[in-house]
Amino acid sequence: MNKMTRIALLTASLIGFTGVAQAANTEVAPAPSQDPIVQHLKLTNDQVAKIKSLHDEMEKSVEQVSMKDVKDGALIDVIHSGKWDEQAVKTQLDAFSKVEQQTRYYRVKYYFDLNQVLTPEQRKQIQDDLIQSINN
Repeated sequence: MNKMTRIALLTASLIGFTGVAQAANTEVAPAPSQDPIVQHLKLTNDQVAKIKSLHDEMEKSVEQVSMKDVKDGALIDVIHSGKWDEQAVKTQLDAFSKVEQQTRYYRVKYYFDLNQVLTPEQRKQIQDDLIQSINN
């Protein structure tokens, strides 16, 4: 399998395994007990417990992402003022990007750690499911 295909499958598995959060203050991924993939992969109770622990750790990390640079309504104020404030817009967009980047980091770390909990057969099942969903 070539490198690009592997990267695409890894990305798809990270995104498709349990879902992706759109913002730091939304649920980052479904709790393992609510995830239909748990039943599909036939996870053991030990695996579910480990994944739940990883999930809780990720949620805690995401909740601690600093939002201090995000100013509520700053972009709306620029629009309503009728005067373009380049610095205010750039500052807010940078703050949003920083929050997204930190949240994305914790999500990728979670999926990496989660992948370590799975057996080779379960990882193969995920790859097979992804390939099947792409072909359908």
